[in-house]
Amino acid sequence: MRAPSAALPASSTRRFRASAGVLGTWLLLGLGLTGCPEAPEGPARTMEVGTGGAFTALQDGDTVELFSGFQGGQHVFVSLRAWELTTLSSRVELSLERTSDGDRVSVPYEVNLRFSPSLQPGEPALLEGLLLQVPDASKAVGREVRLNAAFESDSGEHGADSRTVTLQWASDLEP
Repeated sequence: MRAPSAALPASSTRRFRASAGVLGTWLLLGLGLTGCPEAPEGPARTMEVGTGGAFTALQDGDTVELFSGFQGGQHVFVSLRAWELTTLSSRVELSLERTSDGDRVSVPYEVNLRFSPSLQPGEPALLEGLLLQVPDASKAVGREVRLNAAFESDSGEHGADSRTVTLQWASDLEP
């Protein structure tokens, strides 16, 4: 039979409870904060999403063409322009979502790219001819979709834009 253990002094018990409480609070705060996405720290920049191998502006309600690729896939050509960038390297995200149910109809697109610098002061930097894949055309062609685009530069500059468009099959192989 074991000898009964001596009880801890009351001061030790209070210190343990206080330490455990502080540690628990820090853990809960840490878990809560890591679950939230961080907002970009740099300035917001004006950005516009368009289409084509060379930037073509889009308005809500426009029609965008879905192209058949040479290797069996299909894609939309997406182009972007952004003003007042001081850092051209950026993380770019693109997506197509059906407006009827919010389902994504494109392959996830998150790529580090570099905008082409503007040629004249006041003109936008460009990213042109990006291929956004649509794996199942039957879920997208003839439907209203939301073309979403966002970027965040290495220095925290960021921008986003979207257009509601309808997809149709392209008549040509290239835009």
